[in-house]
Amino acid sequence: MLTYLTRHLQVLFATLGDMRRTPTATINTVLIIAITLLLPCLLYIGIKSAQSLSQNWEGRPQISIFLNKDISDSTASALFQEIQLHPSIELAEFVTPEAALDEFRILSAKSSDISLDQELAFLGENPLPPSIVVMPDASSAGPTQLVALKEELALFDGIESIRLDLDWTNRFNAILGVFTRIAILLSGLLGVALILIVGNTIKLLIFNRRSEIEIIKLVGGTNTFVRRPFLYYGALFGLFGASITLGLLKLAGHLVSAPLAKLIELYDTAAMVYTLHSGEIATILIAGVVLGWLAARWSVAQHLRHIQPR
Repeated sequence: MLTYLTRHLQVLFATLGDMRRTPTATINTVLIIAITLLLPCLLYIGIKSAQSLSQNWEGRPQISIFLNKDISDSTASALFQEIQLHPSIELAEFVTPEAALDEFRILSAKSSDISLDQELAFLGENPLPPSIVVMPDASSAGPTQLVALKEELALFDGIESIRLDLDWTNRFNAILGVFTRIAILLSGLLGVALILIVGNTIKLLIFNRRSEIEIIKLVGGTNTFVRRPFLYYGALFGLFGASITLGLLKLAGHLVSAPLAKLIELYDTAAMVYTLHSGEIATILIAGVVLGWLAARWSVAQHLRHIQPR
């Protein structure tokens, strides 16, 4: 076992030495890999940021609770306090019939040719009931949680009807779903492109070392022995490329930090750009190594069999 690990370490350091002796080719390949990995990472951060923004945005769905028109003031006040203390509700506002009428008068001033006062005179009284507008907290802002909250609030006495508008949430989630599918598709295509890029680099390395490979096979070297350094090439290319990708993401974060701070101040909300966790950083590094290794494996399998000792 110790001998096996020693041989791998020898190949690893020998590969690093070869990379150091050809800095231009190594840097070019690593930068191409880094840029190829950068786009999926940016798409991932963008989607996560949009999801976080939708949860923290003050415009998340509101529930309008319409009380019975003949409810007494004391009963309405007690009901409002009970709803306000509900653990799933972050904010609650009691709207009197007079306040609702004033708001309706403003909204309908430009959209109706008939005077609202004339309509009220015809009705003889204010037809609008008292209502309570509530905003759920972030943990209850999902469509399923909102429907459950609506059904729970409907059990309170004194409530005539409840209106929950999920149209904007459904639209936003649909748009987010489309972008998620596009991100997955682009990530897959870029992964294939990365394999082709690294595979082509490994192909050039194989051809440059053709004479050396022929000699190794002539003295009895196995395909596994010949293949090993090229697999390390691919894995190291992927590791270095993924590391530079993380550096570019860090740089991009610094570049947008100033305008982002201003935007956060204007909207009075939490950070809007998703920050990668340690597990996600490790996933990016592992993905780079695995893609590089697969590319090297594929390229070696394609070209090594054609090299035979003469």
